[in-house]
Amino acid sequence: MNKEKRKTKLKIRFYFMSLWLLFLLITIVTIRKPEFTGDETLKEIISLSLKANIISIISLGLSIISISMAFFTKYEWSGGSNPPYEIVEIKNENYEYLTFLSTYIIPLICINFDNIRYILVLLILLIVIGAIFVKMDLYYGNPTLALLGYKIYRATMKGENAPDGIILISKSKLTKDKSIKWIELDKYVWVAKEIK
Repeated sequence: MNKEKRKTKLKIRFYFMSLWLLFLLITIVTIRKPEFTGDETLKEIISLSLKANIISIISLGLSIISISMAFFTKYEWSGGSNPPYEIVEIKNENYEYLTFLSTYIIPLICINFDNIRYILVLLILLIVIGAIFVKMDLYYGNPTLALLGYKIYRATMKGENAPDGIILISKSKLTKDKSIKWIELDKYVWVAKEIK
């Protein structure tokens, strides 16, 4: 697989990871208790419960998959790194997490899940938002990373020419003049760790 395809797959994974909270909220909002007459067998009770909760079951499954991806990504980042760089300037960009939540996740939970047309609209919106996030390189503003303890920084690195700086995703508290080891997610988006 070439480098560009690998990066695009990673960006899509990041976007899917960021939707775990939406999927969990959809599970809670759509869970239903079916109507029982009292004469049902255990098999019929299970069947009725599954039919009444198909959306919540799918949403719960998607939430579990996206959380699993997050932990896989965290494990993947614990691997190798590139030669160290020194931070010349740095500023905190953690507001990106809240922007994603307030702009995309919270409004989408208000969709009427009893109507199939609204469910189709939600699916189309998620695909369009995902395409925008991947094309515009906004995938790093992922609230799942915040819950895993990662912070977002925009930094200028010594010897690295990046017009708008480099986005650093790190568990370390990074400051000016510190050296980092890093893994490239994209040309100007790195996972970084402070060198003690």
